[in-house]
Amino acid sequence: MIKEVIMPKLGETMEEGYLVAWRKKEGERVEKGEVLFEVMSDKTNFEVESLHDGYLRKKIYEPSDEPIPVITPIGYISDTPDEPLPEKTTKPAEKKPPETPPSSETTKGEKASDTSAPSERIKASPLAKKMAEEAGIDIALVTGSGPEGRIEKKDVLGYLEKRGRTPHPNLLPKGARETEGYAVQEWTPFRKIIAKRLTESKKEIPHYYLQGRFLADEVVKLKKLKKEQNVELTYTDFLVFIGARAIKEYPLINAALVEEEIRVYSAVDIGLAVSIEQGLIVPVLRDCDKKDIVSLSNERREIIEKARSNKLSEEELKNARFVISNLGMYGVENFQPVINMPGVAIMGVGKLGKEPVVIDDRLEVHFVMNVSFSFDHRIIDGAYAGLFYKRFKEMFENPALLAFY
Repeated sequence: MIKEVIMPKLGETMEEGYLVAWRKKEGERVEKGEVLFEVMSDKTNFEVESLHDGYLRKKIYEPSDEPIPVITPIGYISDTPDEPLPEKTTKPAEKKPPETPPSSETTKGEKASDTSAPSERIKASPLAKKMAEEAGIDIALVTGSGPEGRIEKKDVLGYLEKRGRTPHPNLLPKGARETEGYAVQEWTPFRKIIAKRLTESKKEIPHYYLQGRFLADEVVKLKKLKKEQNVELTYTDFLVFIGARAIKEYPLINAALVEEEIRVYSAVDIGLAVSIEQGLIVPVLRDCDKKDIVSLSNERREIIEKARSNKLSEEELKNARFVISNLGMYGVENFQPVINMPGVAIMGVGKLGKEPVVIDDRLEVHFVMNVSFSFDHRIIDGAYAGLFYKRFKEMFENPALLAFY
């Protein structure tokens, strides 16, 4: 019997996914529950297990950066290795791009270079290839001076010198290649997902912003005290802990607009914007209002490590209504972050440092943290957001009000 292997729907909002890798070859035996392929959706990779025993008879799709709609057949499994397959075993026909006109002669009488030719087809010494790769240039653009046009080290050096460059691995972003006059970096499936989600957020959510400064002296002291007790906490840990308790007092911050109804959730799940090599991802800490700060800190470290090693599960990326994005370590003072749907609010954390502050008509120097908030005006009015901001600030500036121990 022939069974379809389909692109799975891994979440309520998932409409398409990217096939990252097959874990089995055509004709290979597959056991039910064994990992069959890997897909990417919502900025993370998921291993998909086979629903059937049998043999992987046909791969309709190969890994690529083209999205595949959910429930689309991507392969076939059969009970035996020689059962006849359905007639349609190829992916839908794609529109053919316009035919490329024949190569034209340049003004110097030389044929134009085919810049799309992969470097492995080019005759080049291993050192020349390595230098071109490190410099981020397409080696096909380099003219070789060796036997039969072989590209040597000196040819790559000459190419770079003409453009006022020296071979250095960090001149271009990783994976970028140089063409005449500009560099090209692949628009990966991961970045396409980021672009789609952020565009949807700005298009559908009427953002508005509040920003200000939190006095951080007491938190700085408490952080130092905990370090002396061999407990390493970050300022993000304090923000998660305090933010969860402020949200409990202002539950609309923990709401979401779903199917034209405002759903106010009891579980306070807070997302953290985490930068990884491919882009930005938002893992979620669960039930933050029910945990002490040390437990939250340990969970934060674990989930960020999983994010950076691409080991997050679907569940660890879902349903953060409130997100914290911290750019303070880069010296950023203020920014206006984009709300991460289905959330309704996000906190942007700027730098923390000593600044002059007027207290009771006196100019004093205090530790100050610059903060900003983005809110969804469909759900949260300005006055409500202002009250939440005021309470969050009060708790942060007076952590003795909270049970940290």
